[in-house]
Parts: sequence; structure tokens; C-alpha cells
Amino acid sequence: MSEIFFGLAGSSLFLCPFAMHFKTRDTSKIDVFTQSCRDLIRTFTYEDILACTVYVPPMLFMVGPAALATNDPLISVLLKSLSGFALAWTLHRMGHQLFIGLPKGPQRMYLSRSWCLPVRLTLLQFLWVMEMMVGAAVFSGILGKRFFVAADTFELLTSLSCFALALALFFVPVHLGRLWIEKYYPAMTLLGPSEAVINESFPGVRSIFK
Repeated sequence: MSEIFFGLAGSSLFLCPFAMHFKTRDTSKIDVFTQSCRDLIRTFTYEDILACTVYVPPMLFMVGPAALATNDPLISVLLKSLSGFALAWTLHRMGHQLFIGLPKGPQRMYLSRSWCLPVRLTLLQFLWVMEMMVGAAVFSGILGKRFFVAADTFELLTSLSCFALALALFFVPVHLGRLWIEKYYPAMTLLGPSEAVINESFPGVRSIFK
């Protein structure tokens, strides 16, 4: 698992938009990579961005723990942890920025069409909750793999329990996200962020050096 995640992180590390919070001074000079990323974002609806924000950053963040669980050398664990965290935080912040144009009022969190929790969350808080669920799911999967290699019956049962928990936590955000969209933001399945929001969330690689 760590090899798969690290391969994804390594291939994307040099494309990471670390300057998302800076404003581009010369918007007439946009590098090819930035323009390609903006064009890609324009093809996404808010529902697509929600799924990417909820699933991709937590999985990248768990690259370090996955390497630690597989007894990788210390330097490898450090490199994977740093690259995974950098990519995860960047995509997390950019994903959250793309939702700034939506209403920010707190809403109840529904577990089914008729049953909700007695708490109110803003959209960004709701994203945090679902990201933590996915992170916990990946961590449970890592633990399951760790115990699975042992021949002891108890550890094998523990491994299967971890895998079951991981599957449950991994797919719960899909259900919760659909309920949230259905209740509060039906247009998310059809609309995407505006051009101004895209430019602000992804100002470009050139802005790093300005």
C-alpha cells in the first residue's frame, strides 16, 4: 500500500501548487501547467471536487504511517511522510478554497433521509469530518495489513476486523455526501466553481517566485 501511495506522491511532487494563497501579479503570463490545471478544474462539478477533497488528501497524508507500518528505513519514512503531508495539505487547502462561493451557514448532519445528528456543521467543517473518516479508514487498512502477516488466530481476526472497519469508514462519506448535497446543495451535481474562484484557488506556479 505504501508503495502505491508513494508512487502517486512522487510523480506529483514537482507539480504541487504550493503558492495557492498568493495572488498572481501578471495574469497574462500563465504557465502551461497552471492553465492545464485550471482547465481540468473547470470540467469538475462541485460534487466531483467534494469527492476529490474528501478522499485524495487523507490517502496521501497516510503515506508516512503506511511506510512506518511496513518497517521502511527511517530516511524513507521521513521522505514519504514529508511528501505525503505536503501534497495532502496543498490539495486539502485548494479543495476547501474552491467551496468559498457556496453558502457558509451551519446545517444539520443527516445520517439518513429522516435521521440527523443534533449538531450543526458548516460545509468546510463537514468536509473535515469526512476527511477524518477516510484517514481513519486508511489507517485501519494499514493496521489490518500489519496484523494479517502474522499466523496467530487472534491477530488474523484482528486483521479482518480492521479491514471491515476500513471498508465501512471508507464508503460512509459517499453516503453522507449524497445526503448533504440532496438536502442543502442540489445544484452541486450540475455546477462548478466560478472562474474567479478557480483563479484564486490556483493562482499558478509563477507566483511562487514573485
